[in-house]
Amino acid sequence: MPQLFAQAFPNDSDLIWEGSAGKGNWSDAPWIAAFDPLVTESAQRGYYPVYLFDSSLTSVYLSLNQGVTDLKDEFGTKIAKEILEHRASLLRARPFLELDVDLSPDREGFSDRPIKLKPRSASSLLGMYEAGHAFGTQYRKGRVPDDEKVLADMATMLALYRKVLALGGVAEMDLAHHGPKDEPRSQDEIRRYRRHMSIERNPGLAKDAKKYHGYVCQACGFDFERHYGALGHEYIEAHHLIPLSMLPMETPTPHSPKDDFALLCGNCHRMIHRKNAPGTFGEFVGLVRERKLRLL
Repeated sequence: MPQLFAQAFPNDSDLIWEGSAGKGNWSDAPWIAAFDPLVTESAQRGYYPVYLFDSSLTSVYLSLNQGVTDLKDEFGTKIAKEILEHRASLLRARPFLELDVDLSPDREGFSDRPIKLKPRSASSLLGMYEAGHAFGTQYRKGRVPDDEKVLADMATMLALYRKVLALGGVAEMDLAHHGPKDEPRSQDEIRRYRRHMSIERNPGLAKDAKKYHGYVCQACGFDFERHYGALGHEYIEAHHLIPLSMLPMETPTPHSPKDDFALLCGNCHRMIHRKNAPGTFGEFVGLVRERKLRLL
């Protein structure tokens, strides 16, 4: 099934499609999900569109839901459910903020009604997935719509997934996500900054960019290993080159480790993200080099 969905959505080639009916033992919570690597690459964390079957296999839900395992391991079941419910409310609200309306059963064909996965025990993950549900739709056994309708629903869900990510996902609107605190930003700038940072902090992209470009700051030339010895070995920060103002918010974009990233020291990275920084990486490098010459 994951392969079939990947083939059905070739324009969403950045997504990771996975499914599981259990590992070692049959699961009472089989699932098929699509992961955006900027959010998560695992069903255990983050948020993602997922088909969740109830324990009796009489219904399957297409749900914007959340990974529960990491939260359960850290906080225990009770507190984890409270966190999931709070995050679900953020996910539920974000794609419809611009419309200034509440999610209703006919909004984009999805509902925020609770899902009923019929957990068989208090330890079942199904109860936590019920708490993590933001919105979706239910297909009942014997009344599953035709393939065209199923794919259309998933296409709508994927578009909303992109929009949720663009508008902040489960992040709170606090200063930790705004960039430098001394620079007030509009909500649109905050969202673009957070999307930019989610790209830069993607471990796979950053790792590949570092392998290609090396570990010396491409703006000022600072070499962490030369300065700090073994402590600085293979340390550098990845910077995504697309300017914030040009970053597409709700559409998938290719991210080439070779062409779309530069490697910067922490100082240069912070400076290039300041509100009045030069518009392009080349202009920023020119500014740094000009200043270094003046200081000689």
